[in-house]
Amino acid sequence: MDYILGVDGGGTKTAALIADIKGNHMAESESGSSNYKSIGVKSAKENINNAVISVIENLGLRNKHKLIFKSTCFGLAGNDSNEDTKIYKEIIFNDVIEKYLDRNKIIICNDTRIGLAAGSDSKNGVMIICGTGSNCYGINEQGREAKVNGWDYILGDEGSGYEIGIKALRALMRAYDGRGESTLLSKTVLEDLNIKNISELIKWAYSDYFSKDRVAAIAKTVCKTAEMGDKISKKILKEEADEAIISVKTVVDKLGLAYKEFDLVFVGNVFKCEKYFKSVLMRKLKSKFTKINFKYLTKRPVEGAIKLALRKSVIF
Repeated sequence: MDYILGVDGGGTKTAALIADIKGNHMAESESGSSNYKSIGVKSAKENINNAVISVIENLGLRNKHKLIFKSTCFGLAGNDSNEDTKIYKEIIFNDVIEKYLDRNKIIICNDTRIGLAAGSDSKNGVMIICGTGSNCYGINEQGREAKVNGWDYILGDEGSGYEIGIKALRALMRAYDGRGESTLLSKTVLEDLNIKNISELIKWAYSDYFSKDRVAAIAKTVCKTAEMGDKISKKILKEEADEAIISVKTVVDKLGLAYKEFDLVFVGNVFKCEKYFKSVLMRKLKSKFTKINFKYLTKRPVEGAIKLALRKSVIF
């Protein structure tokens, strides 16, 4: 029997999935992050190897040493440039797993591409991620691709939970100083973080253990506080919704989709903020692009990797 391999190499975990050539799922596994920019080349290689070897073990073949995947797709976080792809090729084509891979039937792409494949079958598709981080990716019927944002929390993560969280913290401190308007965030953020006062918040913010996830989690508080009527929270959410709209519009313009029908796939927890984020974004985008179809990611990105690998397996 012939098998294909899909790998979703994210910033938190690496998921591997084996399917037969009809797309039936046969085995899966998980390991740690494979974003070399976050954890280094050595650890990224170890985690990718662990995921691939584990999923092969889980397949339970008697002669696994003879296995060569008919096609493979690796969707990898941090794969943002030609230089990144070169580094990931060096990571992937190593002594441990290279023997299972056909170099002529392999896709190495950014993880946004497999996410879009998981969420849409349209020839014209765009995906906007508004989670801990934010980025936007699209592909049109000619196969042309475009990607914007996703440069992480220093260089560019507008529209993300992190950006919402950091703005909330700064608004809170401005209110505390008297430099800015009073806001319910001064109360709700401390309550949700289980922090008693500003002194404890300062320790929390500048502790040795920095985590984007901790800051991004504050977006949930901002959404709740906006629904309580807080003007500052509403303003923050509107600003970040507008940033996400700019990302989508930029990708749409690059791909020439403005007057064509296309799918827009939403990914990320920020979209759970219905009234003051998602609805704002949808209303404004619909007014700009009348043929847009809004979709939600219901499948796992690794299933998108399988879908792309299946297409690759029939191209000779």
